[in-house]
Order: sequence, then C-alpha cells, then structure tokens
Amino acid sequence: MKDKNKLTKKQFKAVTSKYKNEVGSGKPGLGVKGEITDQTRWIWFERELIEKVLKQTDETTGGIKFYFGEYDESFSESLGEEYVGRMMLAMVPCNEADLDKKAADVERLEAVALTEDDEEEEDAENGGRLCPPHC
Repeated sequence: MKDKNKLTKKQFKAVTSKYKNEVGSGKPGLGVKGEITDQTRWIWFERELIEKVLKQTDETTGGIKFYFGEYDESFSESLGEEYVGRMMLAMVPCNEADLDKKAADVERLEAVALTEDDEEEEDAENGGRLCPPHC
C-alpha cells in the first residue's frame, strides 16, 4: 500500500517543475479556477513525519533537505481542488556529505523522461497542512 505522504518520482518531478515554472519564477500559482492570489503562508508537519525522515539519515550529520513544489491536479481527489497551485514542501532525507549529490539527483530527475518506474516512491515526504486553506 502506498504511504499517503510519500511522493512518487512522477509526482516529485511534476510538483518541483510546476513550482519552478510558476511561483519560483515570480508568477502566481495556477489553480483549478485560475491564478492563486492568496498563496500558502505556512505549512505544518507533525513531529512523527519529521522524525521518520530524520531516522533515514546519519545521527550526527543527517538532516532534511526541503524542496519547494506546487500542488498539481493529481492531488485534487485526495486533498481537494483548493490545494492545486499552492506551494508545498517535499522533505528528503540527506546527510551533509550528500548535499551536492542530492542536488545533482534532483536535476537529473527533472531532466529525464518519464519511465515505467515513475510510480515508484521517491524518498520525498509530503504531508504538511497548509494555510490557506486550513488557517
């Protein structure tokens, strides 16, 4: 069973690309009904999820690398239309020594064509509660 907070490789590529092309370029996010004029102000993550990500790293040099993303239409059914076009954070476990490697991996992920294993889960976790819509 798929972990509800895990992003597939396909989702990770889609949300980081959507962010890069819209909000990350100074443009408004695009939701189901058009431009998002009241963008995400904060994102809350429960301790259990943060600790789950940290457990995948070294106890001394480990941490979390946060990637900005933007929800796309693939999240409409599970989260609701009000999430589409809003900013999100994907948490990726990362040791300090791997910071450059992880950055290279993301560039590679964004550049590759979709393949049959794109539904495979990425290391990225997403399960934050956004404001708006939940303020």
